[in-house]
Amino acid sequence: MKSLNKYFVFVLSLLTLFVVCCEKPLEIEPKSEFSGAFLETQEGIEVLLASAYSNHQINGWGADRIPLEECTTDVFRVYLGGYYNNRMRRYQDFSFDSGHTIGIQDFWRQNYRAIRDANILIAEIPDHPVLSDELKVIYLAEAKFIRATAYKLLYGWFGGVPLVLETSNDLFPVRASAKDIEDFVISELKAAAPSLPPTRTESEYGRATQGGALGVLAQFQLNTKHWDGAAQTAQDVIDIGVYQLLPNYADVFALDNEGNNELIHVFPNMDVDPVGTIWTRNVLPGDYPTSVVNAATHQVVPIPFYNTFDANDKRAELIITEYYTSNGVFVNLLDPNEGPTGDQYNHPRSFKYPIDEDSADPSIGGQDVPLIRYSEILLIRSEGLVMSTGAVSQEALDLLNKVRNRAGLHDYTLTDIPDQATFIDKILDERSWEFYSEGKRREDLIRHDRFIQNALDRGWILAKPFQRLFPIPQTEIDANENLVQNEGY
Repeated sequence: MKSLNKYFVFVLSLLTLFVVCCEKPLEIEPKSEFSGAFLETQEGIEVLLASAYSNHQINGWGADRIPLEECTTDVFRVYLGGYYNNRMRRYQDFSFDSGHTIGIQDFWRQNYRAIRDANILIAEIPDHPVLSDELKVIYLAEAKFIRATAYKLLYGWFGGVPLVLETSNDLFPVRASAKDIEDFVISELKAAAPSLPPTRTESEYGRATQGGALGVLAQFQLNTKHWDGAAQTAQDVIDIGVYQLLPNYADVFALDNEGNNELIHVFPNMDVDPVGTIWTRNVLPGDYPTSVVNAATHQVVPIPFYNTFDANDKRAELIITEYYTSNGVFVNLLDPNEGPTGDQYNHPRSFKYPIDEDSADPSIGGQDVPLIRYSEILLIRSEGLVMSTGAVSQEALDLLNKVRNRAGLHDYTLTDIPDQATFIDKILDERSWEFYSEGKRREDLIRHDRFIQNALDRGWILAKPFQRLFPIPQTEIDANENLVQNEGY
């Protein structure tokens, strides 16, 4: 649908690989491979902005961020199956340490590359000799959005991190406090949002909008327990009047419906390496009838979580529980007696991101990955209202029920949810059903101080309180004499 736009994303990825190929660990100071003369042209600024967006697209090859977020919770599990899964399992069983850097190191470096690019733009744009005043305003807001989002993501995994800005010159930056990062992200997104357009053309798909900046802000305010701010910012997104719940949940993720009005900000992909996803090949069950490569990594939806869905919940329809193999053999993924033996074969699989049968590369998919959807805005406002007031209001329930009704479920009443404690249970359940396979469960549990207990409840995990944050990669600690490791690592 967006072949031209996705070609643009592909060019960005290649550009980023060129720019960062010689980087060293923690080379996050704001410097550039671009010449000063090139940056004085409009083309130079736009190429650098493209690089910033490419680094901003953190799902990229797709498989690390969401599985790493979710395998630490009850909604996702990885099994034996090659180098990748064997390394990922250490996050799942909470045996990871600072030397275990798969996923975490790439996440750290790519976000700081996005910050680096944004810093250069923020320094160069205000006095740029060629850009029109209109472009200066928009490009500056986009750079601030990218930088703030990168710090939001780093904060979610590591807490306080080095706050490197366009004016920073320290080769070995110290960590900012968590409060400093919180204040910066909130102020930066508030500054960026008014200067961004409310909508984008098809050729601009994936670029920042006013709703995208406010949506990311609302997410961050919620996760940092700025309850009043989260509720108000969510209302600001609603008031833009651009977004809506699609009537059919599956249509939100359909390959032929990209750019629909429920998607507020997405990471667009295309079906070529390195700007596609490998979600499908990692979740496919054995001998599933498809032309897509099956990596046999058996990344699954655990049966206990699947069983929490109401029988009428339409969202569960994107999780397959049975199929016929390419040889016509029936497999029931909920029953170990029907199909291949071995526990890894006996769990459902998330097909939320549909199989891309027409992919140019059978090992890569072009499915877009949402960062923020309109359904989350409704739930953020609902939760923000209840948590800020300490009481369950009819407005909060109405917002929650809109999401439930789309899923085919009945309304909650004030009798069902009479108090804040009950609401927390219900909103965490609702978010787990609405956002599985979108990488939100870990932060949801952390926000309500249930993350470690959620791990302990699985019975085979010895999670410790400090593991609510990931360790800063040891390679980054070694490269920066002023960088202090997270407690416990």
